[in-house]
Amino acid sequence: MEDDRFREALVAQMRHEGSLRRPDVARAFEAVPRHRFVPGVTLEEAYADRAISIKSDGGETLASISQPSMLARMLELAEIEPGHRVLEIGTGSGYNAALIAEIAGTSAQVVTVEVESDLSEHAREALAACGYDNVRVVLGDGREEVPGEAPFDRVIVSARANDVARAWWQQLRDGGRIIVPLDIGAGGEYAVGFTRYGDELRSVGVVHCLFVPLRGELGTAPPERVFTRTLDVRYGSQPRPIKSILAVPTTAASPELLERADVVVAQPQTTFAVTWG
Repeated sequence: MEDDRFREALVAQMRHEGSLRRPDVARAFEAVPRHRFVPGVTLEEAYADRAISIKSDGGETLASISQPSMLARMLELAEIEPGHRVLEIGTGSGYNAALIAEIAGTSAQVVTVEVESDLSEHAREALAACGYDNVRVVLGDGREEVPGEAPFDRVIVSARANDVARAWWQQLRDGGRIIVPLDIGAGGEYAVGFTRYGDELRSVGVVHCLFVPLRGELGTAPPERVFTRTLDVRYGSQPRPIKSILAVPTTAASPELLERADVVVAQPQTTFAVTWG
């Protein structure tokens, strides 16, 4: 089939550029027909390494099918294993849910939540047409719990947020991993992989990213509640690369966090202790 050639070329490009390393993630990109999730575009456009807008309003992109290389980096941070139960926040086109299902296997359960009814219906139809029967598309607010589905081994947020919703913590098993694109006002937008240890999330990887914002208050600009250990850190001329992030519920945060970090950002639900490299 002609689209096989385009998928192989995309995978080869991502491998060459270093965004794709894990064999299981590569196999998922080779298997999932991206063009089936973005009807109306050419194969060249569907398999280009770029995001494609799938819903807009007045020139503003509300939802997109994300750049493949960015998805690859996030999926590699997630380290999904066969049989894992995975929650995705922000279904969009359904393409990422299909990639997750390929990696997790047919015995796994993938639940993906989308707030826009037209997008959820399109994604549900595209996933079914491609044979991903183990993916459940839920129409709802991703900031809330999905009744009767927790706990999950992995939570993957497919839109930019400035906080980690408490519901995401509560649905993630202890020792599980959450991947979320964060813009918390401390050096730019990063996709951060966290592992949960009780009431702490400890970062396992951080990569630069660019996503459309999550709809609602978690996607709005972060408030100025930033605390720094020194004036040099606060007023330094250039943002520094992030080395690690420790996240705790804001209700449990303490001043001692600044002893372990360069910057502490207090958001309504989560407080982030950021260490720069």
